[in-house]
This record gives sequence, C-alpha cells and structure tokens, in this order.
Amino acid sequence: MQVNEAAIWTSVCGDLEVAMSNATFSYWIRPCFIKGITEIDSERVIVEVASPSAFHLQQIDARYYGQIKQALEKQLGKRVELALVVGSSSARVTEGQGGGRQEENETIKTGLFEERKIEQPETKGLFPRFNFDSFVVGRSNNLAYAAAKAVVEYPGVRYNPLFIWGGVGVGKTHLMQAVGHALVSKGFKKVTCVTSEQFTNDLVNSLRSKTVGAFKKQYREVGALLIDDVQFFSGKEASQEEFFHTFNQLYSNGVPIIMTSDRKPQEIEKLEERLTSRFLGGLPVDIGLPDYEMRVAILRQKAVELHANASPEIINLIASNVMTNARELEGVFVRIINEASLSGGAVNQALVEKIVGVKHERENRKLRPIQLISLVAKHFDFKNKDIVGKSRKAELVEARHVAIYLLRDELGLQLTKIGELMGGRDHTTIMHAEEKMKREFESNQTVREKIMKLRQDMYL
Repeated sequence: MQVNEAAIWTSVCGDLEVAMSNATFSYWIRPCFIKGITEIDSERVIVEVASPSAFHLQQIDARYYGQIKQALEKQLGKRVELALVVGSSSARVTEGQGGGRQEENETIKTGLFEERKIEQPETKGLFPRFNFDSFVVGRSNNLAYAAAKAVVEYPGVRYNPLFIWGGVGVGKTHLMQAVGHALVSKGFKKVTCVTSEQFTNDLVNSLRSKTVGAFKKQYREVGALLIDDVQFFSGKEASQEEFFHTFNQLYSNGVPIIMTSDRKPQEIEKLEERLTSRFLGGLPVDIGLPDYEMRVAILRQKAVELHANASPEIINLIASNVMTNARELEGVFVRIINEASLSGGAVNQALVEKIVGVKHERENRKLRPIQLISLVAKHFDFKNKDIVGKSRKAELVEARHVAIYLLRDELGLQLTKIGELMGGRDHTTIMHAEEKMKREFESNQTVREKIMKLRQDMYL
C-alpha cells in the first residue's frame, strides 16, 4: 500500500488541532508521527503511530486513542487497527538512496505492537533500598501504601497529586521513593526526587546565574516529580510561585506528582491558598506510628538485612518497649546488634534492657491517676496544683497536656473523669489536648522523648 504517511499525519493533525486546546495538541499530538501503515485486507489497515516516550504513549492510549483512530479512518477511508509504539523524531523512517526504507534504530517486536529499545531511565535522588519490597505494611500505613500502589497502576490519573504526611521517621520518604522506583520499572524516564530545600536552592542558583530557563526545563520536563518535605516551602514566596507554575504544567500534562510533609496541607503555615488547594486536590493520606505488630515486622526485616541472630523473644522485648517511629526503632536495634558484636556476646535480655532503658518484666500494677499527675509534675518541675490550675504559661500548658495524654493513653480514663482531675475542665478541652499531644508525639521528637521517659518511669 503506497501512501504518503507524513501527508496523512498532517491531515490527521489538522482535524485534531481544531478539536483540542492549543496546549493539549502541542504537548500530546504534535510530537507523534506515523511510523508505518500495513494493509490487512481491502477494508482494514494497521497504522503504527509513534510517541516519544513510554509515559507519553500511556497517556495517549488513555486519553486520545479514540480521537486519533477516528481521524485516521476519516483520512484513509478504511477501518484502522491503531498500534501505539515508542519512538522519537530522530527515529523516523527515512528514504535511503534508491528509495529503500531505512530505520535508524532497532526495534523489539511484541506482537501487533512494536516498541523501540528504551534507554536507561534518567533518575535523580532515588535510593535503591527504598522500594516496595522493603516497605513494611501495617495498620498505620496501609491506606498510604494502597494509594501509592494505585498511583503506580494508574500514573497521573489516580490520586494526582499524592500527598503523604506524618511524623518523623514513619516511612513517608521510603514510600514516595518506592513509587519512583516502580515508575522507573514501568519505563518512565526522568523520575526526579528532590527535597523542597533542593528545589529552592536550584531556583536561587538559576536566578543568580541567569539560567531560569534551564531550571524550568529541569523540573517541568520530567516523567514524574517527587518532592520531599514540602512544609519547608513555608514563607518562601518565590519558591512557592515557581512550584505553583511547575505543578500546574506537570498536572495538566498528566505527570505523576508525589509529595511528603510532616503535617497536613492546610496546617502548613504561610503556604499560599492556591498551593494548599492543589495539594488537597489529589489524595492527602497520613502515616502514623507503627503499632506493636508492625514494630515486630520491622525488627524482623532489619534482622534479615543485618544477618543478625535475634530470637523472637528478643524482638518481642524490643518491640514492647520501644514505642516510637520506624527510624528510631531500627536505630535502637542496630545499636543492640553492634554492641553485642563488639562484646563478642549474644543478643540477650540483659543487653536489651540495658540499652532500651526499661525492664521487660513490668510490675502488675497501674499508677493511680493522682500518682501519674505527680510524676508528670515532678518531671516538669511543677507542683500538682500547678498542673491542674488555671495558669496558661507555655511550660505549664505542655505539662498539663502531657498529663492528659498519659491519663487517657496509659490509664484509659474517660474524658469527663480527666476533666474532673484537671480542675473541672470541660471534656471537649480534654479531647482537644489529647489530640494535640497525639500529633506532637508523632512529629516532635523532643515531646516524644519526654513522654517515652515518663512511660519508663511509670513502671520502674
């Protein structure tokens, strides 16, 4: 079948251009070209349309397949079996001397579809160990995990942007990077993972060196963008302005965007409303502190990674007493293993108790509420009457909130009962204090250390 493929594609583009916005046509349709047309019979043909990248192909297939097929059938007057392939303008079929067809690159046959060999993906900021295989899933992160897997399955379509938030060391960066690795394995090129600080530094350097164009190209021509710790955009007006426009362009092009933060989008201070709105436009999902079962799973995995001989009893002992984030839990475990190795001994209960700082065999008793309040008051260098009093000094408020948190979390008291103990405060005030301390415990390491120390003292 002798046809002028370039002329046919020009006509197809003419039909599509009037049916789309200029931006959509320029980004998605213009880079494509007809790679080949094969006649099946008098009524049907196979048309291979080449797209510049695997990601571009996926988006064309999901969004514009029907429109392209219809436009081709109009031009050819036949039924079209449309085959999308990967190829760049440099790989177009050219005419050799004597009229012979020559192709510049080798291709890999995959049935009806044909893909050009894909170069090694260009990635930035991805660490090999942060993948889905090494990510421990539990009740505190199963929703975030499911959302991350959905982003990989439907990149740029499902949950875009994905906004993962939570305290220090709970696995936000790990999960975000796992998405990056999975996208690379699917053929995505230019998967870029940076911190908000690095984004800001790159912007400042580009302004100083008058290379803003190169900066924009660096961040706006990516297959996927992963930004860590976006809370540090707070108060940085120029960075927010540039990220706003970068976000808009990537989003309109269907590029997956994944972000992490230590707090919800609406809780990031001095963040422009238009950015907050866009962050909330996808799926904000939180990761909490690991529960006991998840801590056990994390320790078991770490033991395998370190080739450490730690019995189930030892792992359970550590998990029972180190009620913190995954990063600190792993740090404690590594310290235990290293100390055992240096001393030439085994990991035993005595060593764990020495490093963790608490006894495994707790006394079968609970403090009375007034004893717990006294313990907190002593820790903060106050008297009981100060804790339950009306003063609003910052140090006293913190101590009061810690006492409320422990009365609720450790002793399981009702909100109304705690309110009575706290000088007749309303149960909604108690509830607010408890919720605030939960957030502080997850995100503020200093507060977490104070509460962990008090928990230890309760059972010594």
